[in-house]
Amino acid sequence: METRDVDTRAVYRSFVSAVRFFYDHGPRLVLVSVAWFCCSLPVVTVGPSTLGAYAAVASLREGHTVDRGRVVATVRRHGLSAALLSGVPLAFAAVAALYARRYLLVGSTVALVLGVLATYAAVYAALVLVPTFAALADGEELEPAVRAAVRWTGRNAVGAVMVGMGTFLLFVVTGALTIGFVVVFGGLVAAFHLETLRGPPPKYEAADEGWSPYEGSRR
Repeated sequence: METRDVDTRAVYRSFVSAVRFFYDHGPRLVLVSVAWFCCSLPVVTVGPSTLGAYAAVASLREGHTVDRGRVVATVRRHGLSAALLSGVPLAFAAVAALYARRYLLVGSTVALVLGVLATYAAVYAALVLVPTFAALADGEELEPAVRAAVRWTGRNAVGAVMVGMGTFLLFVVTGALTIGFVVVFGGLVAAFHLETLRGPPPKYEAADEGWSPYEGSRR
């Protein structure tokens, strides 16, 4: 499925649309969130768990129900790749933490520079994973999915950063609610990412026609 280009306004609209989608499909997305949380507890399974959540939400967007067969088939096909891919930003983050510790201990400028570069690499790798996992959940092969994700991230740098900021915001807000993280985060983030990359489901496209985030302030 084609990945659309986005700007700040499109990401904002996708965020609002994802919240509305979660409200309409609350019970199913709560189960997706809980399943994602439980399956991610070993940490090394975060990648396959996230890929499964993407596949579940994608099937829900298309058929108004979670296709368990599609989820299982997607994880079986790309689960190992997802696990390895998810380790890339984690590895860079670990390197950044080591350099940060080195800088705090000895005040090394080289450690500071390398820490900043490792942090940038971790963030970039995490952003590339969003369109990659979305493509894998749609049945794409690994190499074309990664190549397309790199091109999309470069072409939509501002939009990709906005997606990352929106995801971080959801992480902070749901994390502060404790139980909210378990029952909301996984499903809502997957919906937000797919809304951004694929656009709203047909049911919401007509409602969004001519919509503006400033509409309420003009009334």
